[in-house]
Amino acid sequence: DYGITCALIPADHDGVEIGRRHYPGAPFMNGPINGKDVFIPVDWIIGGPDMAGKGWRMLIECLGAGRGVSLPTLATASGEVGYRMTGAFGKIRRQFKTEVGKFEGVQEATSQIAILGYTLEAMRHLVTKSLESGTPSVITAMAKYHATEMMRTLINHGMDVAGGRAIQLGPRNFMALPYQSVPIAITVEGANILTRSLMIFGQGSMRCHPYLFDVIQTLQTDDKAKGLIDFDRLFFALAGNSLSRTMRAFVLGLSGNRLANAPETADEFTKEWYQRIDRMSAALASAADLALGILGGDLKRRELLSARLGDVHSQLFMACSVLKYYENQPASDAEKVHARASLHHALYSAQEALFDFYDNFTVPGIAGVFKRLAFPYGRILRKPDDNQLRALGDLIMEDNPVRQAFGQFIHNSLEQDDAFGRVESTYQTLLTVEDAWGRYNKAESRGKLAGDDIDARLASAVSQDIITQDEADRIREYDKQRYDSLLTDAFEKSFFVQDEEEKAESAASDAS
Repeated sequence: DYGITCALIPADHDGVEIGRRHYPGAPFMNGPINGKDVFIPVDWIIGGPDMAGKGWRMLIECLGAGRGVSLPTLATASGEVGYRMTGAFGKIRRQFKTEVGKFEGVQEATSQIAILGYTLEAMRHLVTKSLESGTPSVITAMAKYHATEMMRTLINHGMDVAGGRAIQLGPRNFMALPYQSVPIAITVEGANILTRSLMIFGQGSMRCHPYLFDVIQTLQTDDKAKGLIDFDRLFFALAGNSLSRTMRAFVLGLSGNRLANAPETADEFTKEWYQRIDRMSAALASAADLALGILGGDLKRRELLSARLGDVHSQLFMACSVLKYYENQPASDAEKVHARASLHHALYSAQEALFDFYDNFTVPGIAGVFKRLAFPYGRILRKPDDNQLRALGDLIMEDNPVRQAFGQFIHNSLEQDDAFGRVESTYQTLLTVEDAWGRYNKAESRGKLAGDDIDARLASAVSQDIITQDEADRIREYDKQRYDSLLTDAFEKSFFVQDEEEKAESAASDAS
């Protein structure tokens, strides 16, 4: 009669059996727990006796809050680790006498790591701030879906850059654990396909629309006469509101953003982005009214359309997060480059999702009219150009203020026996000898240095006054550290044989 009840029960309580463990490939403790004839005191119920039977609501609210904290936090930490480690590795690792992070093909990947890492940190601040006043289910659904998808993208890019250094498992590998945790983050606390297709816009449209929920309530009321009166009033209010929003989208599009709103505190840089967000928000509102007006309740079954509107909503939220975060950070050129690229990425993604919505809408003719009204001159943003990608690719290898800020809340070791510390300490050493190391490598690439090993070549560089003796000594020590940081783990064959034998014994034990 009571339904689901939540209680805290000691693991060693009578009748409780901790069953076998699932093995998702990364640290994530879960598995079946059984109970037989388990008796617990009433005061073990979470919240006391008054909360008996209210467990389902407690679970959903807990999931809603956790969806905005646990997995987005994991994604943010992974993004910041990915930013720092991939940037450091790209500067340390050289190929064809050039830092691998300088190759434009690599910079196409590292620039995405920089953009997504910055967006994740910005979104973390706004999402956790919103949790102070409740459990905003739409925002937490956005955070969970987009944070874990961004994590998947940037970790994959990091794996591409590090190559064999990242795929060979062992205590030196700084990418394996984040990579292994990606499928868990994507799947749990609401699988991402479900979250994007049904939750973000499906819940958001009801919660954010000024009239839609009330209209539905009038249709479900028992007082039919009053319901019809209220429905007529609300319907015409809804129609007027939709017309007003469509005309606003048209006016803002026609003005080229110039009539769009921006806070009085906005500076020259942020103002244009605030205005773009305002214009894109008007276009989203118009498109949402179109979808709800034509499709009605059938929209929840048109998941591709609903998901695209949710993408627009989410990207606008992320753009707002970036602006808020940028305004709260100390001013620097690196900060502005990251913010501009992240804002461009978010609004370009929102724009493309809107165009995909128009192009795939059930009634193409009317969708084309709405697209022309909202975007009378066509698209307002193009894909980021190569200059922007190169700038971010260079910055991610530097110890810039963004990189330093990312190091505040993550595991940040300088220990040589630590997977992250080995790379980071080598990177920090490189920063102290960078100028001399650059002169030495330049002279070597031009064939100016004699010798078959580094000691002979360093002596040759000193004799030609390319570097000083002190610089040669420091380069020698750095080169040893660099070599060690680039090695992959290797094991004796017996390691794997023993491992297989242990697994076979364990399997036999489980079977018996």
